[in-house]
This record gives sequence, C-alpha cells and structure tokens, in this order.
Amino acid sequence: MKRRDLLRGGLAAAAVAVGLDARAGPAAVTIPSVRGPVRADDLGVTLPHEHPACGWDWRRVAYPGPPADALTEEQRREQEGSVLAFWDLLGAKLKQNGVGSILDARSEHSGRAVDLLQVISRRTGLNIMCVTGYYVRSQRPRDFVSRGLEAARDHMIKELVDGIGNTGVRAAAIKLAVGGRPKDDSDDLMLNAGALAQKATSCAITTHATTPESRGHLIDVLEQRGADLSRVAIGHADANGSAQESQQLLQRAGYVLYTIWGITNPKLIGSRTPVLSDHSARLVRSLLDRGLVKQIMFSIDFSVYQHQGGIVLRLYDIPERTSNFMFTFVLPQLRRLGISEDEIRQMMVENPRRHLCGT
Repeated sequence: MKRRDLLRGGLAAAAVAVGLDARAGPAAVTIPSVRGPVRADDLGVTLPHEHPACGWDWRRVAYPGPPADALTEEQRREQEGSVLAFWDLLGAKLKQNGVGSILDARSEHSGRAVDLLQVISRRTGLNIMCVTGYYVRSQRPRDFVSRGLEAARDHMIKELVDGIGNTGVRAAAIKLAVGGRPKDDSDDLMLNAGALAQKATSCAITTHATTPESRGHLIDVLEQRGADLSRVAIGHADANGSAQESQQLLQRAGYVLYTIWGITNPKLIGSRTPVLSDHSARLVRSLLDRGLVKQIMFSIDFSVYQHQGGIVLRLYDIPERTSNFMFTFVLPQLRRLGISEDEIRQMMVENPRRHLCGT
C-alpha cells in the first residue's frame, strides 16, 4: 500500500504499519524489524530505547548527517567490524539474560544505520526495530521548518509504510525528540507532523523529553492534533522527574519510559538537582504502589557510535553501563524494593508489546 492510498483510506487502512488488525490478538499481529515482520507474541523481553549502532557520533559533527571524514573503505570495514565484534559479545549476554527484542531509537539525521543493524540482528538473533521521526532541533535538516508540516509528515509516513530508503526495512515507531524548553517552532512542527503520521498509520510514538515543562507541552500538542495518546511513551520521564509528575503524565499518555538508571552526575543528563543512584527504581516502586504497572517501561539508552575508524561507547561514566546494565544493576535494584517477577515481566514484555503493536 502506497502513502497516498493510506492517506485516502484513513484509519481503516492504518493496520499496514503494524500488520493485520490488532483486534486479532498478539498471535496474528506483526511488527516490522530489520529482518522482516516479527509476531507480537515473539518479541519477548524488549529494551524499548537503545542505540545499538550509530553510523556516526552526532555529538561530534557540526551539522546533522554523516561527517565528511577521510576514512578509506578498508578503515570503514574495520570500524564496522569493531561494532560487530562488540555486539557479538554483548548480544550473547543479552540473549543469555532473556532479551528478545530492541527498539533502536535513533532517527535518520542523528546516525541511524539500518544496514549495520541488519547484520547485528542476524549475528545475535535479536529482533531489532527501527524508528522514523526526528531528534532534537540541532540534528534536524537545516530546511526542516521551511519545508513545512506536510513534508515532515510525509517523510515519516513513507518510512513507516514504504520503507527506509532502499533497505526494504519499515520503521516500527515514530521518534519525537524535543528540547528542554517548550514552544519551539521546530519542535512544534515536528510534534504536529508526528501526530498526523500516527493518525495515518496507527503506530506507536516514543519520545525524548527531559523536563516537566517539555513533557507537558509535548502531550498538549499531540493531543490537540488528535494523536492516540494511549500509544505514546514519554521517554526519559525520570530525568528531572518525580512520581507525582509521572502519575499526572499517565493520566493522559500511555506510558512513561525511564532511562537514567544509575547516573548520578547531573551534568551528564541535564539534571537540575543531584540524582541518587536508585532514583529511577524508586519512581517505579511509587508508580506500582499507585497501581500503574501496565504503564511503565524502562531501558538503558546505551549508544554505540562509529567515529574516526573506531567506536565510542556512551557509558555516562559507568564502565559497565551497556544494555546489559539492565540485568546487573536495574533488575537487582527493583527486586530489592520488593518488585515481583510478574511485575517485571509486565513492564518488560507485555507493556512494550502493547505499546509497539497495540495488542
């Protein structure tokens, strides 16, 4: 189905973005991955906000897009080989700990590397899903605002329905990343376009919002444009966040997604106040005490960047803080707070599946 047909058909045709009709149940619904459709009930334990392999380190380039480096073809192969060797080891650990799927939350202009993700997925056996959408303002095309709402909307719909470039891989969700201050013209255009793309495709939205002000405004704009807020995950909701704010967010949005596990240096995450190492775990405990187990997700937000012939790991000053930190740090913390295995399964299996697949 082409984009124009989807737009004409409206929500009746929207199941193409996920696969079949969500009313059929998880056994029949599929979600697109880098290796093809995956049944919803085969996703298993899911890390819903990771960055397994970025084509470049967006923090080290002056303009969104790949840097104009001078690597030879042999150096590029060696660089990719370093990524793959790293993931051979990390992937084995994650599989051993029961992980089935990862959502790569990296958009086109900040380093998404679909071809490399396909190789990682084949070698590790992990399901890896991609996103469409946009990262923060500095990592959007220079003409993003001038091109207007329809161009941004159509770009997202194309990647969700027709596929990403010539890879044949369809995006599984929309990523919308806003800055810390609300009412930015570029952010608002992106949010409006994302809401329209979601309405046309009925897919999930995952977000990047690190302040209470930006999170509240994000929900306001999406709601005003008619987005299905039950399919919206508020990413980094633990950054400058509280249990009270998360509870208020969940009265409107479908999910909060916590990611700053163990990070105590406020400068590394833009925190306005000092952060305790168990901050995120205590937020989870507080929300569970309020009966919100079906609306919580969490991930590590670990990034592997290719850079100048090698790789850079974003560890936030914690040497072991890869995606496997989920099992060496996060889950032990949650268990010490009395969180049960059934609750952990709900938050790591059922909630990501419902968010991504709607069932």
